Amino acid sequence: MGSFLLLQSPSVFVQTSEIFLIVSGLLLGFMEFKNINLNYSKFNRRGSPSPQLSSSIGMLIFYTPAFLIASLYLFCKLGSPHASILLQKLGFLHQLEASTRLLVLTVAIALHFLKRVVEVLFIHRYSGGVGIDTTMLISFTYSLEAVCFIYVMEISEGLPLPTIDLMPLGILLFVIGMVGNLYHHYLLSRLRKDGEKGYSVPHGGLFEFVVCPHYLFEIIDFVGLAFISQTSFGFCTVMMIFSYLLGRSLSTRAWYVKKFEGFPSHRKALIPFVI
Repeated sequence: MGSFLLLQSPSVFVQTSEIFLIVSGLLLGFMEFKNINLNYSKFNRRGSPSPQLSSSIGMLIFYTPAFLIASLYLFCKLGSPHASILLQKLGFLHQLEASTRLLVLTVAIALHFLKRVVEVLFIHRYSGGVGIDTTMLISFTYSLEAVCFIYVMEISEGLPLPTIDLMPLGILLFVIGMVGNLYHHYLLSRLRKDGEKGYSVPHGGLFEFVVCPHYLFEIIDFVGLAFISQTSFGFCTVMMIFSYLLGRSLSTRAWYVKKFEGFPSHRKALIPFVI
């Protein structure tokens, strides 16, 4: 029987991060399902004791650190050898040469978060603010994911590869997830004209079948990253993202049903015809 996971060097840091992601994903997903929501978008609680940032600033803080982490790593690997000295001293850079799988994964991570930054700057239209507590939690989680995705591959360089290569399928899923997520974010942005802050029922694309197709494609995006890496950390990240976004999408559907009379009953929350 072939193996599909990369053989990994033992790491307490990575194992602890895996546990953190699984537990936090299940907890956050359950909280979202129970309408104890993270403090952003339509669930931003203006009476919250947490100080508020504008949505654009908050979301830039969500995504920029993870993008910079992946970009710095690529620069150290592909740029001047002197740029990698700091990472070597931190124990993060074990070999100057990088495998194709590691480079593809790091480029994909950088592209994922670069896309999110571009969306924040040029596509999204905002209705309110975001709590600093939520901003710090999401930024930390994404940064941790970027660091661990790369680190677990770095410390496993030179070890036997999986006999079942999922990287080509991972690249395909990653591209599908990126494009689908971008397209549905664009459809959401068209619901508001400049200066408008209200909500309306989205239409077009998979919005005709589910409330949160952008979440579905986000999950597909992360499944692609997990297939590219073929590490246990990658699949723990998918579990975390799926648990949280499932809870958030169920809560979002309930919000639409309550707010808009006659909301289409056939629209599921996340997966067409399923849930």
